[in-house]
Amino acid sequence: MKKLFLLGFLSAFLLAPQVNAQSKTELISVDGNQMRAKTSGLAERKAYQPIVILEAGNGQSLESWNATFDQIAEFSPVLSYDRVGLGESSDSDQKPSIESQVEALEELLEEMKIQPPYILAGNNWGNLLIRHFAENNPTEVEGMIYVDPVIDTENATQLSKYLSEKGVDGKKIVVEYMDFLAQRMTGNSVGNNLESQLFLGMLNEDELIWSSQAVPEVPSVVILGRSINVFPMMNEFSMNSQEFYKLLVASKLDFFDEYTLIRPEYSVLLSSGTMNRLPAAEPTQIAQSVRQILYADANKKIVNAAQRLSPEEFATFISDLEAYLPASLLTEENFNMLGYSLMRFDKYKHALALFEYNLENHPDSPNVYDSLGEGLMALGRVEEAVPLFKKAVEMGAKPQHRDFELFKKNLVKGEEMLAEMDK
Repeated sequence: MKKLFLLGFLSAFLLAPQVNAQSKTELISVDGNQMRAKTSGLAERKAYQPIVILEAGNGQSLESWNATFDQIAEFSPVLSYDRVGLGESSDSDQKPSIESQVEALEELLEEMKIQPPYILAGNNWGNLLIRHFAENNPTEVEGMIYVDPVIDTENATQLSKYLSEKGVDGKKIVVEYMDFLAQRMTGNSVGNNLESQLFLGMLNEDELIWSSQAVPEVPSVVILGRSINVFPMMNEFSMNSQEFYKLLVASKLDFFDEYTLIRPEYSVLLSSGTMNRLPAAEPTQIAQSVRQILYADANKKIVNAAQRLSPEEFATFISDLEAYLPASLLTEENFNMLGYSLMRFDKYKHALALFEYNLENHPDSPNVYDSLGEGLMALGRVEEAVPLFKKAVEMGAKPQHRDFELFKKNLVKGEEMLAEMDK
């Protein structure tokens, strides 16, 4: 399988900045309903820092994420919430839809003034919601975490075909499986039952369409639980429950074998935890996957930010990065390279923010003075550039820097331009 791995404790995670914020739970008025939201790190959130949004599984409340929430809160702003009709949000007898539930989340974020970018994490049914949210808001999503996603292979027709190909009576087993799910999903609230009916209806009508959804191409991790408590399934199927479950997992793996070939931004993690209980049972795996997304390709994040932010906003973004990204991702060499890359696309003021960050954080490097000088000179600020070139030459003389001759050329060029301006 492409990109199949077991997630370990990466050393960069151990060195990551810590937020240590207090969580807060409150009721938010959204379109006439009260929605319960739990947050951490909003007050400490830096400009344009991603916030993690946790979408619960079918019929579940925000408490299902508590263990994962606490771990993510140690290094990132995070939000979990109760959908309308669930948990302690307002009761509702209105039939839900994926569209209505995503619209409610969009309105909740607007009401709470929680701006993008977002990292979205969903559990089973919640994955359908975060995918629809990402389709609606492709430029606002920085990454996706799919925990035990419900995918095309679980549509009744496809599952029946897959099981039949494995030598069992697919049609019969699927009917038994759908009946089992209906029993297990029946809850104590109207909202729970309406959401379950929607979910089961989509499975029976073959309406899961992962492959055709236009979600943004952002770093994404799929986590699949391999273990299951088969006791509730016993005597429910005309085949061995354990064997059925193995085939169900195998169908998901076969699907992602194909899917990750066309979507290489996806990684797949096989967990030893129990399917649909990973948020409570394996919170560390999920939190590490969030870190994987958060730390993915810092250079690309910076370039994307330069494209969408004003020079002033970009400077704030750059200065705040060290609050939530490890120093190992914010090196002098990377910032210097990115600065010159932005200059090639006429993003001179954005490049200047990178060069100024480098000077502030690496004042003992002659190269940062020379680069800042070039950035200033490109903006016509020659008088400010020349002293920086002189500093680079002075610092680069002993021991001689590998770019010492370039420093001297830039100084000569700057002095000539300055002399020409004085005539």
